[in-house]
Amino acid sequence: MIDRTEIAKHREISKSVREDKIGPYIEDAQRLDLKPLLGERLYNAISKAPLDHALLLDGGEYTYNGETYDHPGLKKVLSIFAYARYVMFGSYTDTAFGFVEKSNQDSKPVGDAHKRTLYTQNQNTATAYFEEVVLFMNRKEYALWRSSGCTPRRSGFNISKIN
Repeated sequence: MIDRTEIAKHREISKSVREDKIGPYIEDAQRLDLKPLLGERLYNAISKAPLDHALLLDGGEYTYNGETYDHPGLKKVLSIFAYARYVMFGSYTDTAFGFVEKSNQDSKPVGDAHKRTLYTQNQNTATAYFEEVVLFMNRKEYALWRSSGCTPRRSGFNISKIN
């Protein structure tokens, strides 16, 4: 559904990142983040005929009850989910000596805690954008969306106090 250039429209990502490096994170985001939100039937319909779902994928303006609204589109949602995965896991390289994190004298790798923070923030952002897409699908009565019976998952965590 997307590639590196689509992610670059929504998040800052190096031009030197190869498609074969970021591709697995895009695939994971499609199947593990987006597919559960859409439901299998709608996800498969979009995958098989993306041109039939151009407004859903690309976002844009639509009219509902005489008012004009807009939504960001699934490509933006998917781009941010994929970026979150890339930030969290993309700096590791498999070598003959095991996994390494690239470093040189002029830079310092970002710490794991900061990566987790960026990952969580981007996951939450993607989820918020998806909620706008849900409004579009509900207002336009997407049949496959309604019949899937899925509800958006909540990201983040809850804190509760035990007495």
